[in-house]
Amino acid sequence: MINSPLLSLNNISKTFENGTTAIDRFDLDVRAGEFLSILGPSGCGKSTILRLISGLEEPSSGEIVRSGQGEVGFVFQEPTLLPWANTFENVYWPLKVKGVSKRDAKDRVEEALGMVGLCNFATHMPSELSGGMKMRVSIARALVTKPKLLLMDEPFAALDEITRNKLNDDLLELKSTHDWTILFVTHSVYESVFLSSRIVVMAAGPGRITHDMTLDASYPRSLNYRMESQYAAYCREAVDALEQAMGHRIKVSA
Repeated sequence: MINSPLLSLNNISKTFENGTTAIDRFDLDVRAGEFLSILGPSGCGKSTILRLISGLEEPSSGEIVRSGQGEVGFVFQEPTLLPWANTFENVYWPLKVKGVSKRDAKDRVEEALGMVGLCNFATHMPSELSGGMKMRVSIARALVTKPKLLLMDEPFAALDEITRNKLNDDLLELKSTHDWTILFVTHSVYESVFLSSRIVVMAAGPGRITHDMTLDASYPRSLNYRMESQYAAYCREAVDALEQAMGHRIKVSA
């Protein structure tokens, strides 16, 4: 169930030291329980929004208000695994930083590995894993802290289409059994429409929201949803919004 806002970004601006204003007077309410995708071209400030929410960056002005407590998990564009550590150690890392002993963390790490289907790969090194498996490790590392809010910055963009679609399916299945709110950055119209209960479209120069659409398609979603007229209509709406945001017609790839 989608409830009242979990967090609110109120009149947020971010200007970097080189003078570039990434976002300006940005407002966004994120409701608890929703799967919210941020869709837009490169350079529009999508990743900056996630970094501000996570606390990795501070806004130049404005306020971020979070209701309630809870961990925030962050899945980056690249898996960024520790090359000298095996799968278990990579997933354990956030708990280790918090001072949790490996003994006390064992059950939580194994639970997180189970969520992403990697129980049998705990002792494998990153060099022994495929690209999709490395991203699963990265997701497990975010989940081991038991987050209420999960931030995902184009996590599947570098993967082949088959692997990407499988991870999309797995992500929705996981969300169906856990009390997560997900903010998901993507360039892909098709991915955003498949995953999301809501999509905001951003334009650049500086970054701002130009379109906010709610998707009423029910969950769970499967391959059949991708074939439905409702899915096609939402894709068309998102493409139209992107074209308006960019000021020209675009060619969209999956």
